[in-house]
Amino acid sequence: MSKNYQQVALVTGAARGIGEATVERFVEEGINVVATDILPEIRHLKKANVIFLTHDVSKAESWASILGDVKNQFGRLDILVNNAGIGTLPDVEEEEERGWMEMLDTNAKSIWLGIKAVVPLMRSNKSGSIVNVSSIFGASGGFGKSAAYHASKGVVSAVTRNAAIRYAPENIRVNAVSPGFVKVAREEKTIEKAGDEMSQEILFRTPMKRWAEPSEIASTINFLAGKDATYITGVELFVDGGWMAT
Repeated sequence: MSKNYQQVALVTGAARGIGEATVERFVEEGINVVATDILPEIRHLKKANVIFLTHDVSKAESWASILGDVKNQFGRLDILVNNAGIGTLPDVEEEEERGWMEMLDTNAKSIWLGIKAVVPLMRSNKSGSIVNVSSIFGASGGFGKSAAYHASKGVVSAVTRNAAIRYAPENIRVNAVSPGFVKVAREEKTIEKAGDEMSQEILFRTPMKRWAEPSEIASTINFLAGKDATYITGVELFVDGGWMAT
């Protein structure tokens, strides 16, 4: 890996969608990237200046293993993008306890574990930037569906603000990006299950009348992670085509 690349970023959920787009953007910016995902095919991906590792973000021991690799390879970590997540449709009554707990483990517990894991390494560098991927559904009622998903993303947004205050004196910034609907396989598959009525309602309720491209979310993540946002912490930035303004 090129020694000319100095900053190091860890991106979770990097096999596809927003995570993959973020990895590509960071590489364009000259950043070394450790890209992780629970999908086993992550290890078979190849890209210059990127290390691909299998990672279960809901497990503390998996975070410890990944951070050990980061420390051994680079000795530092400048950026964490907590992007890994899942989504489902059941409402409050339809959801089961198992589904509720899986959602909270994957989408919310992982954020806490990630911050907890990376802070010591960032602290040793006296700086760091953490970007958590939340959702407009962490701050709105949506369609009355996806109860566990709404709960999990509400946690992400709240933990972001709390951690931002905690680590601001140590020059570690913590922010959140909250996308609207994005053209990624997981979201499109979920909406397909919900039917055409929800697809039409999404466009109706989005002032820009389209879904976001993954690269548009990645650009926002890159901004919050980088040198142009050094006085920004505790922010939840909606990237939603105007959804939250309505």
